[in-house]
Amino acid sequence: MKNLEENGDIEDIPEIKKYFSRIYTILSKEIRDKLRDLNVSKEKKKTIKKELAFLSKEKQIEYLDELIHLNNNS
Repeated sequence: MKNLEENGDIEDIPEIKKYFSRIYTILSKEIRDKLRDLNVSKEKKKTIKKELAFLSKEKQIEYLDELIHLNNNS
């Protein structure tokens, strides 16, 4: 709250600026289906979703395919 009082505007807080400067991607049905079928805990899936949100769809697919491949080989 001190930062807000000093800056006067919430969008001037460095952490808020960083958050809004990121590019977010919505997860497609294809990606959500792949993620759902991944054999990992719910907590791990939440972490993966957060990572995927900052990747392009092509990179999301590549990332999940690699996770699926690693998961199937373990």
